[in-house]
Amino acid sequence: MINEIYVNNIRVPNIINVTPGAEPTFGDGTGRNALDGHFSGTFVGYFTTLEISFGPCDKDTYAFIKSLLEHPFLNNVKYRIEEDLSWIDTSGEIHSLKVGDFHTEAFYNGAAIRAKQNYDLSVDEFSVTLTAVDRRPKLS
Repeated sequence: MINEIYVNNIRVPNIINVTPGAEPTFGDGTGRNALDGHFSGTFVGYFTTLEISFGPCDKDTYAFIKSLLEHPFLNNVKYRIEEDLSWIDTSGEIHSLKVGDFHTEAFYNGAAIRAKQNYDLSVDEFSVTLTAVDRRPKLS
């Protein structure tokens, strides 16, 4: 299980779980066909997502997490790989990552981070989803 993430070499605190995923993205002609409801468009690729869950914390920790992650673009996000990944880049070079290896990638955060704040100034559990800027490489 991934439970440590770094942004610009600073460890993001209070993480209780990270769920990696893949979001398919479509380009030109994206939408639904009017008559049959099927999705249409040019498939662009899958983009890595990281759904990060945080435990309850104090207001200062919450503010620190927001200062690290509440940006449209996060260029230096480092996290551990959960499954082996191999690919060939456009120059023909073979790359691979193994389970547990750290991988650095650029992400964007498309939403403000919100959590319920209590009267004692503590913050309840909350989550954030980051989506990779670059599509996943084609697997070899």
